[in-house]
Parts: sequence; C-alpha cells; structure tokens
Amino acid sequence: MNWILVNSEPFLDFPKPTLHNIVTLGGIGVGEARPLSQEWEDVLSLRQKTILISLGSVIPSVLMPEGMKKTIIEVVKSNERHVLLAAPFWLGISPTTYPNITFIWKYEKPDDPYVSGVQNLVLSKWTPQNDLLADDRITAFVTHGGSGSMMESAVHGKPLIVIPLFGDQTRNAKTVVKYGFGIHLEKSKLLRRDAFRDAIENVLEDNKYRSAAKRMQRMMMRRLMSPKEKLVKTIELAAEFGNMPEQRVAGRNLGYIVYYNIDIILILACIIISVTAMILYLLLRLSRFLFLSTKVKMQ
Repeated sequence: MNWILVNSEPFLDFPKPTLHNIVTLGGIGVGEARPLSQEWEDVLSLRQKTILISLGSVIPSVLMPEGMKKTIIEVVKSNERHVLLAAPFWLGISPTTYPNITFIWKYEKPDDPYVSGVQNLVLSKWTPQNDLLADDRITAFVTHGGSGSMMESAVHGKPLIVIPLFGDQTRNAKTVVKYGFGIHLEKSKLLRRDAFRDAIENVLEDNKYRSAAKRMQRMMMRRLMSPKEKLVKTIELAAEFGNMPEQRVAGRNLGYIVYYNIDIILILACIIISVTAMILYLLLRLSRFLFLSTKVKMQ
C-alpha cells in the first residue's frame, strides 16, 4: 500500500507528525449548499435567531432518556419569552429582552406528545443539515460531534455546542474547545437544565465563539487545494508512477530488535547492572573493613 486516504482535516485536528503518503481529504463529503424549500425558509424567518439541534442518526433522539428530553424542552420553553436582566433595577438600567429563538430539533417521532406542542420548537424526522448550516439565519448548532457535522460546521462557520455520545466524538469536542469555536458539554450534564441553558447563552452572547467559527471558515476556504482536487491529483500521481519507493518510510525496513530499541535497552540494562554490582561490591568491602576494625579495637 503506497497511499493512505484519510477523511480528516488538519485544521480540525491536533497537530501531529505524519507521512507524505497519508493524504487528508477532510470535508470531501460536504457538498454545495442547495436552496432551502419554502417550508424551511418560513421556519428560519420565524424569529431573530435559530438554533439547530441534531445528535446524529446512529443513536436516535427519540431514544434519549426522558430526563434529557425534559431538559431540552424546558430550556427551549424558557427562551420563548425569556427576559434577561442586564443590571439590578435600583441602578436605573432597564432590563433587555432576550431575543426569541426558534429551535429546530431533528427528532424521529415529531408527534411524540412528550416533546411536541412547544411554540418555538420545530420537530422534523430529517433536516437538510448542510443546507441549513449554510444559511446565515442559523445562529448555533447543537451536535453530537460526528466527523460529518464537524466538517459542515467548519465550512459554514457555525459556533457549536458539542454533546459527544461515543467513539471519536469526545476527541472532536476537545478540538472544538481548543480552537475556540464551541463548547463541550458532557452528555451527563444534559440532565441539568442550568448547564444546557448556560451553554446556549454563552455561545449566543459571547462573540468569541462566532469569531472563532468565522475564522475557521476562512481557513477552510483558503486551503491550498480542495479535498476533491487533492483526491484527483493523488489518483493521477498514483496512476502515473505506481508504487513509489520514494514515499516509503525507512522504519518499515527495520528489524524487530532495532525497531523496538532492544539493542539499546540491553546496553543500558548491562550498564545499570554493572554499576549496581560495583556499588554492592564496594559496600560489601566497606562493611567488612568496618567490621574488622571494630573487632580489632574490642580485642
């Protein structure tokens, strides 16, 4: 095997040493955003801000524990007519109204009575996620942190609240925190209304998350080569030159002993054993000398 194609993006990963034959194609599955249907246009026009909630397709939201569903519903309701006091009333500063927010939740059973009937919550079995994220009216994205959702969010510059569920999603959440365009919320904290509410308010009110998301978007747009171009050129290169020995790392030809540094370990072990033996020998000679000296004095 001469080339390794990886669905990964260096801008969304931790820096690490790599090889020339490992080609990153992160975002190759992110297509061009298509125009939204009139139905979704109407939804996005309902309120000043809109938050998309989608926790993936592997673990359906309908199977979420009721305590977590309750947290989401209560926070959604609290943003329907929420008033945020900017300062105590005795300072003479009027309270400011927290903007009404529409929540779009990818929920597999929209007629579920446990979650339906909330005025500012739109439930849908399926959402055109990439198309929605491309729209400027989407203010933030609550996601499970899957690689596809991460790529789409980065390409479209959306701040995130990442609730990882399994696999590489926790690692993805940590990269979001590292690069500053989102918040990592552990799924256990979804049982606490204040934790979820605070995460939403922080993402909406602190401009640093949006600024970092837009910076990430610009970086993705300024990549030297798009993933599709990189894939095509890699295939063309492989087709022309075949199995390129120039790409092979020398380490693959190392023997077992050299690869695992067994020769160096044995040398160090011999040195340590020799020094330890010498110290023990000197201590033994010293103890004998002291014992004989004490015996002579006693006589």
